[in-house]
Amino acid sequence: MSGRGAVINWGRIVQKRAKKGLFAGKTTHFGNRVSEDGGNKSRRTWKPNAHRKRLYSETLDEMIPLNVTTNALRWIDKAGGLDNYVLNTPPQKLLSTSGLALRERILAAKNAGETVELLRFDTRSERESGDGGRET
Repeated sequence: MSGRGAVINWGRIVQKRAKKGLFAGKTTHFGNRVSEDGGNKSRRTWKPNAHRKRLYSETLDEMIPLNVTTNALRWIDKAGGLDNYVLNTPPQKLLSTSGLALRERILAAKNAGETVELLRFDTRSERESGDGGRET
C-alpha cells in the first residue's frame, strides 16, 4: 500500500488521538451519570485530560509540540525529562506513533553526538600530550 506507513500491532485498541501524542496509557472511560433524586442513569464518557504543550528535548535542543496528558507530564518529570521518558519507556507502553517517531529522532541524534564526542576526545588528548598524538 503506497502512501501509508508500516502497520503497528499495538496489542490492544488505542484511540486515534492517543496515537498522535503522549497519553501515558490514559484512554476514554465510560460510565453512568446518576441523578440525585430518582437515581436515573444516563451514559457518559470521561476523556483524558490532554493539553497541547511544547516540551524541550535536550538531545535535539528544540521545543517539540506534543499533545500530552497531565499524567504523562508527571511521568516525564519523574523520568528526568522528555528524552529520558521517551527512551526508557518500552514501545508497548508508549502506544504512540509520534512517541516512536520522537524516539527515533532522539536515538539518531544521540548516535550522531557520540561520534562527535569521540572526535573531540581524541583531539583533546592529543593537545594534552603535546606530541600530536605520537607515541615515543
